[in-house]
Amino acid sequence: MKTLVFIPTLNEYGTIEGLIRTIRQLHENVDILVIDDNSDDGTLEVLSKFESQGLLLKVINRGSKQGIGSAHIQALNFAQVNRYEILITMDADGAHDPRFIANFLSRITFYDLVIGSRYLRADSLSEWKSFRKLLTRSVHLVTRVFLGLKYDSSSGFRCYKISKMPQAIFTELRSTGYDFFFESLYELNSHKVKIGEVSIFLPARTYGHSKMTLNLALTALKTLMYVSARRLRRLGM
Repeated sequence: MKTLVFIPTLNEYGTIEGLIRTIRQLHENVDILVIDDNSDDGTLEVLSKFESQGLLLKVINRGSKQGIGSAHIQALNFAQVNRYEILITMDADGAHDPRFIANFLSRITFYDLVIGSRYLRADSLSEWKSFRKLLTRSVHLVTRVFLGLKYDSSSGFRCYKISKMPQAIFTELRSTGYDFFFESLYELNSHKVKIGEVSIFLPARTYGHSKMTLNLALTALKTLMYVSARRLRRLGM
């Protein structure tokens, strides 16, 4: 299967080199696409070196901070235009272990979308601090209640079967940040896309800090309310 691995970056100098080298060691035949929101910590220099060495397919520097959600939409469009069969999306901060990619590829045979879930094994978040675990589990609960999603809807570790993705969905999304994950999943689920999950383990962050800000959190909350209202209308309530 022609497979593309997509990684969005914003100031990931401390982790991006190791991540790309590990992906290359484990999966020689995949292509790697990086979309960067104008990092200023040396990330782009590392990416440029890897691109020139042929370790990366392509690096797209968007020149400004446009949001992780919009980067994922751009990657989905790139995969479709360039006739990839499979798109794997993952974070650049070291939280998503490339060793799980094999699990995704084995499961995507049976599904249209496979999500890396933090809730299928009891120790998945064992290294996280209590507040971060509470926040993540709260998001999971809210999306289950208000959007009817039983999956890990805020996970960015995903595997898409491109031929099964209704592309119109992604052009109609209102979200450009972290809210992309639950809004896109809600729409895909509503359109009867066959969704499965694989268990993943997330280590504690070893470099950098979370990109989630108060403004992004408030935007995500607004999107959640908007999508919840959309769901109620579709249900005739």
